[in-house]
Amino acid sequence: MDNELISIIVPVFGVEKYIRDCLDSIISQTYKNIEIIVVDDGSKDKSGDIADQYAEIDQRILIIHKDNGGLSDARNVGIDHCHGSYITFIDSDDFVSSTYIEHLYNLIKLYDTKISSCMYQIFSDNLKIETEKKITTRKVNSDEAIELMLFRNGITHIACAKLYHKSIFENSPKTDFSDYMGNKSSLNYLPVINGRFRFPVGILNEDLATIYYLVEEVESISISNAQLYYYRSNPKSITKAKVKATDFSVFELYDLLSKHLERYFPMSKAGIIELKGTIYVKLYKRLVMNNQREFSEQMDFIQEYLKMEVRNLKDYTVRFPTKIRMVVGSKSRIFFKILSIIENCLGAKS
Repeated sequence: MDNELISIIVPVFGVEKYIRDCLDSIISQTYKNIEIIVVDDGSKDKSGDIADQYAEIDQRILIIHKDNGGLSDARNVGIDHCHGSYITFIDSDDFVSSTYIEHLYNLIKLYDTKISSCMYQIFSDNLKIETEKKITTRKVNSDEAIELMLFRNGITHIACAKLYHKSIFENSPKTDFSDYMGNKSSLNYLPVINGRFRFPVGILNEDLATIYYLVEEVESISISNAQLYYYRSNPKSITKAKVKATDFSVFELYDLLSKHLERYFPMSKAGIIELKGTIYVKLYKRLVMNNQREFSEQMDFIQEYLKMEVRNLKDYTVRFPTKIRMVVGSKSRIFFKILSIIENCLGAKS
């Protein structure tokens, strides 16, 4: 039964080619009691106009047109305008299964949790969506969920493909952020605005800066292996675009998050190494793929870090793909670029 209103927040920017697929999948949900908050983040193309057309045919759609402020700002605006008991985020170049909302909602009710999560499936114009696997579900406590997220094992640290009880964004966080307030640069990466959980604005990897704290906030979450969120592999996405000098601030974000995790989850050392290796490799991949020699000093720094970390891998278990990327990246930029090209052809997310 469609008992409670669920808010679906869709940030939109420059996706006129894909937004129809996204909105069609949302208005076709088997769970009908939804409000669809489309936040047009200053699109220069026809994305906002297309969204307006959909609002004319479906009264559940609310369109908010605003100046460009980035993905985090658009999500935050959506949170501030939503009325549902639960919230989910869908990026406008992706789409979802018709049972996406129903499945996530049923998980929350089945296991009595405030967050539920399903898996995503990567696709592109050249890759077909796979047949759904046998669905398994379970309830895990927040500590286990964080460990699983660090290794991307059954639950990812992306904000999408999850359903959140709205109270998580309404109540004051249980996490004590006072220790970070003395460091001005740390404030840029904290997922709190005016004493409430929100996505930090103006940074890269806003999901990484937010999701661990949200999961830490609850006692347990319900997870499913159902691949109901379809992530479009977009060669022009921010994770594949040319690196800007400001992008190197991601290391500050990692330092803050890793210190927090080491403090509260000391048994997750291997997972933290996995996470850090992934972050460094992602940035290195963009630098190498775009042949950005103007950042040769930073590339040297990352490669030296990878060499140092590879020597420590024998003491910790990390995922095989991460280990391969770190080892290849530490040894040869040419072979790392070849590996990256192969991964992109196979539809790698980043």
